[in-house]
Amino acid sequence: MTTPIRRRVSAVLADRGSLVSAHEHAGSELMYHHAEAEHRYRQSVDELMDLLSALEHRHLGRPGSAVGALILPMPYYRQFKPPHTPVDPATCSAVIRERNLRLLDDCAAHRARHDHGGSLPMAALMVDPFRDARDFASDYAGRRDEVFALKWHPPASDTPVERLVAAGYLELAAAWDLPTVTHCSPEGRLGDLAELTRDALPEVARLGVRMAIAHLGFLNPGLEEVLGAPGIFADLGPWEAVCERTLGAPPPVAEDRRLAALIARHADRLMFSLDTPWHLQPWDDGRVLGATVPEAMERIRAAQRLAGTPDDGALLAGNTLGFLFGSHRGAA
Repeated sequence: MTTPIRRRVSAVLADRGSLVSAHEHAGSELMYHHAEAEHRYRQSVDELMDLLSALEHRHLGRPGSAVGALILPMPYYRQFKPPHTPVDPATCSAVIRERNLRLLDDCAAHRARHDHGGSLPMAALMVDPFRDARDFASDYAGRRDEVFALKWHPPASDTPVERLVAAGYLELAAAWDLPTVTHCSPEGRLGDLAELTRDALPEVARLGVRMAIAHLGFLNPGLEEVLGAPGIFADLGPWEAVCERTLGAPPPVAEDRRLAALIARHADRLMFSLDTPWHLQPWDDGRVLGATVPEAMERIRAAQRLAGTPDDGALLAGNTLGFLFGSHRGAA
């Protein structure tokens, strides 16, 4: 009999060091640069797993170890929603359903092709702000074991956080024993930290569920407070470092020390985050964001060494069981 996927992933992570991407995209999207020029990217599940495997071998130094990926589809194709136009609920719901199901199928196909290895991608389902959580869940009957997490993206769907809470998506996370990963916007925008703190964090604590807040970044002043809240994790990785432009020479020593202090106090609340291929877009000066990803990963590793943590790979692997499956569950 086939071992349930979540139990299989949990056992692999407990047994071997692994690189787990906590915030990732796969599929095809149309994006816009600052000059409104169009740019299309394509990235398959196979290509993503190859990328994670290469990074893992370089930075963890454990050839042959498992790679687990949390892979997220975006909520709708941009060509269905040009900038500054309202969301059409029916179109949005149809695209969310189609992309979630396709991603589940693509991850299953990859696992089948690598049945004896540790390459175990699992899908995070993008929630639908226009549907009740119970109605949404009916589309994935029989496939709960294949799901890593539920993904919230309030700004992408023009959705207040309180609507997602009212629709029952935290209750669904509790019922399915899944974490929630939510995008965090810059201050003053839909889905920012203030809105999440007011409307989501109290319910996270009440229900005893787990939530990771993405894009808080190395320098966000709210990071320390968030990491002290029950059930809350934060993404930490190349996406934040690259987009905040906190990399470069001379090294920002004071910020590295602050990052090391955060790691020392909250290593079990920080998740590695790799947000490709968004970071492969060039800045206006032509510099490609992706070129700095290895430097960002090394900055995290250096801060871990500065923090004196027993396992300097903890952010990349050691805390993933607590986030994905709950610290009380271990490898069961």
